[in-house]
Amino acid sequence: MTSTTTNFLPLITSLQSDLISATSKIATITDKVPFIAQSRSIDYISASLALALNEELAATATASSVVESATAAASAAESMLSSYYLADNLYGMTPSNGGNMAMAIVMGIFMGSQILLGAWFRTWWFGISYFCGTFLEMLGYIGRTLSSTDPQELNPFLIQIICLTIAPCFIMAGIYYLLGQLIQIYGKQYALLKPLWYTYIFVTCDVISLVIQAAGGGIAAVSLTQYESADTGTHIMVGGLAFQVFSMSIFLYFFLDFIWKIRYMRKGYYDMEFEPKYAHVRERKIFKYFPVIIFLGVIFVYVRSIYRVIELAEGWTGFLIVHEVYFMILDALMMALTCVMFVPFHPGFVLGKGSIPVEGTRAYSKMIKKEAGYDLSSLKEVSNEVEINRDDLQESNSSPSRSHYRFSNPFAA
Repeated sequence: MTSTTTNFLPLITSLQSDLISATSKIATITDKVPFIAQSRSIDYISASLALALNEELAATATASSVVESATAAASAAESMLSSYYLADNLYGMTPSNGGNMAMAIVMGIFMGSQILLGAWFRTWWFGISYFCGTFLEMLGYIGRTLSSTDPQELNPFLIQIICLTIAPCFIMAGIYYLLGQLIQIYGKQYALLKPLWYTYIFVTCDVISLVIQAAGGGIAAVSLTQYESADTGTHIMVGGLAFQVFSMSIFLYFFLDFIWKIRYMRKGYYDMEFEPKYAHVRERKIFKYFPVIIFLGVIFVYVRSIYRVIELAEGWTGFLIVHEVYFMILDALMMALTCVMFVPFHPGFVLGKGSIPVEGTRAYSKMIKKEAGYDLSSLKEVSNEVEINRDDLQESNSSPSRSHYRFSNPFAA
């Protein structure tokens, strides 16, 4: 026996032993899911054994017809293994290790930047929102990196799909609040809604979208573990994503309406028409670009959301989902651009240290009370001065001069 044949023997012996063991176990299984799982295991072992036997035969045979026949059989067995692999592959392809690891590192850097900038400038709402968003993005790409070694493993798959689905909602929550701050800076008369309502309404819409997507994802995950069709769960997820795109479209309308009014619908060209309290903020050169940066941030997330709707609408084996390059451009790149812009254009750099409070928040109420306290204090000081002057006048009247005394006592000697 040749050395080549000897190299195949341990593998063939091991596969034969595994096949006997798996066949004996399946005879005692009565539940559906374990039975299907064991059947899939037998299919893998049988195809692997057929591949090993025919490769061994092709390597040792001397007749050309036998070699050709064994080679064809080995090719058929290999094709069968590939079909089993693709059927059980949760992604429909193997995620790239390098690309997803790079994205995990990039999002980790963005997360660290938001922690430092948020703490330094005390922009709590925006800082916490972007920290949560970038943290979830980082976890998602860690999950995809783990899946690059085994795309059939369920847990990394669930980590990446859950985290990468939720993350944009936190990113948008920070942007919703920025619009409220812009309205405070320019003036509430230019907005269709009260400043804080944008956050309340659209964060609520995002939560509804997440609930729908989570329900669909849960149904799809259960279907996969039960070896059943995941179409129902997928359709529900598509509905949740479509609702998110719809709510973002409404937000874009409100945002563009506000931008149009402050740029083109003013009666004059004097800054007095805007909120005078924040004139010093509007005078900063970096602030002039801030509305454009916010708009681009929304557009990038919007493009990503539209892509995800189309991707899932095609199904888990559709063209977009099995070609990772589209995911890297229309999802990963879009979210990276949204995050990187708000490092040099962080609200702390643009608006100054400390967050500009939005009407309706506790911080805004405190600011109003503080300003009212100053006004009352000033009024009290003025009132005290008036009281002092009146007392002085009364004192001077109570000590009349001699001429006044004679006038008031005509019968004095």
